[in-house]
Amino acid sequence: MAQLPLEDRVPHSLTRVIAAALITVAGLALVNLVFYYLYREGCSGVASWKFCEFSKHTAERGIALIAIFGVYCMGRPSRCASLLQAARGSASIGPATLLLTIGTALIIGPALVAHNSPGDTTLLIGVTSWALGTMTLAAGALRLLAPWSVWGQTFKHGAGLLAPLLLAGLFLPELGDLLFPLWHMDAVRSVTFDAVVWASHLIGLTLEQNAPDYILGQGDFFVRVNQSCSGIEGFVLITVFLLGYTLIFWRQIRVGRVLAMLPLALAISWALNVTRIALLIWLGVNVSPTLAVEGFHSHAGWLMFSVLSLGLMAVLHMIPWFQRRPATTGPAAPAPALPPLSQDWNVARILPFAVFMFSALLASTFFQHPALAYPLRVALMVGALWVFHRALARLSPRVDTVALGTGLAIGLAWIATTPAQDPDAAQGLQIALAGLGGVALTIWIAARIIGTAILVPVIEELFFRSYLLDRLIPKRTWPFILLGVAISTAAFAILHDRWLAAALAGLVFAWLALRPQGRVEDAILSHMVANAAIALAALLSGNWALI
Repeated sequence: MAQLPLEDRVPHSLTRVIAAALITVAGLALVNLVFYYLYREGCSGVASWKFCEFSKHTAERGIALIAIFGVYCMGRPSRCASLLQAARGSASIGPATLLLTIGTALIIGPALVAHNSPGDTTLLIGVTSWALGTMTLAAGALRLLAPWSVWGQTFKHGAGLLAPLLLAGLFLPELGDLLFPLWHMDAVRSVTFDAVVWASHLIGLTLEQNAPDYILGQGDFFVRVNQSCSGIEGFVLITVFLLGYTLIFWRQIRVGRVLAMLPLALAISWALNVTRIALLIWLGVNVSPTLAVEGFHSHAGWLMFSVLSLGLMAVLHMIPWFQRRPATTGPAAPAPALPPLSQDWNVARILPFAVFMFSALLASTFFQHPALAYPLRVALMVGALWVFHRALARLSPRVDTVALGTGLAIGLAWIATTPAQDPDAAQGLQIALAGLGGVALTIWIAARIIGTAILVPVIEELFFRSYLLDRLIPKRTWPFILLGVAISTAAFAILHDRWLAAALAGLVFAWLALRPQGRVEDAILSHMVANAAIALAALLSGNWALI
């Protein structure tokens, strides 16, 4: 790895928090996917229906808990001081690594058996192991951030406020269920349906509606607007968010003025949900029913709530009318200067990867063929890297023959072992690309090659083979090295459809970075050569499914 000053290798508290949050989000994705595809349908046959209903919303509960705790620490930094101090330190992460490994194994191992050998017994074992693995992953993420004693101290100090807030976040879906009867009131449903019809007319649709049966649509595409799409859940989410924000920041804000924003926030939430339904129907009628139902419908609600809540917080923080004026009894001491975030080496290795993953979510939400969104993804990746260009300037590329050779070998092996593609999927992508036209297609091809051969290797290697390995291998001893390489490689492999080939490539990249004369720049170079070879083969053959 690049030889950096010792102080640059000591993680800043913010980066450790971000790393814990990213690992938690990755874990939530794994937990949610395994349950949704393997256990959701048969769960109630082998376990309590209450457990099954609770487990269906694991991802939403986890995101809510992360958000609530983050806002709490922003508003009550003194209550989280010991936690932030621990995150700034260099406590052993061996226990966290062990818990994360065990949790992943508990979730994935029985899931493979349940997938290949369906049956009530294997399903029960799988569901039980999934639950234990979920709790173990959560414990590992907490332990990564701080020792147990620090967590105990933090919860003890904030028990009067933090515990109720976290409990509300844990049961947000159930709180939403309490208001779902509103959706069955004719007046509420009719107002929403009329608004959707009006909004759809603005974008060229003429909808037919059957309000008593909750049906809207046009032509061959109709949807049943059930409780989860009614917007009622959004009312609960934004109400809990604003009340929690008020409880946390009540010393700094004018409570009455902030709470007066609730009706406006609810109105905006309702309008966003109307917009979401109208866009979903427009996509189903004009683009693709599959994209509308399986892509946009799955992600748009949480995206809109995130935008609304973050925007509301920004408004409340930026407009002085909502803030209390602190009493001044004398000259205030100047606040200590913090290093610019854009120059933090640790953040520079984490946030571009987070942007990269977020761009994938946007692509799968708004594009029938997510690959068509690649120019947008490239623009976001370039922007993220540019923000940290000063921190990344410490990288010093060099021509290493071993890195060049291994990269070429990985690229050729990837091309040679490419499995047969689904003809329908391949043809669908080819038709979509042909519809772009000359200039648009040229831009897409250039973006695909630049992103694949340059941007993705830099972003992925900085995160997996630089930041993660630095965090997972605090001491250059074989147990730490083996465990760190295993975890980082497994995480890297999960991102790829061909996970075995990706895992083997990840092992090579890790070896390049960890060898005595190696640096992360060597892993980046090897990754670039491999991806460039694959991109060239895709360009020459016209088979972009190679990438």
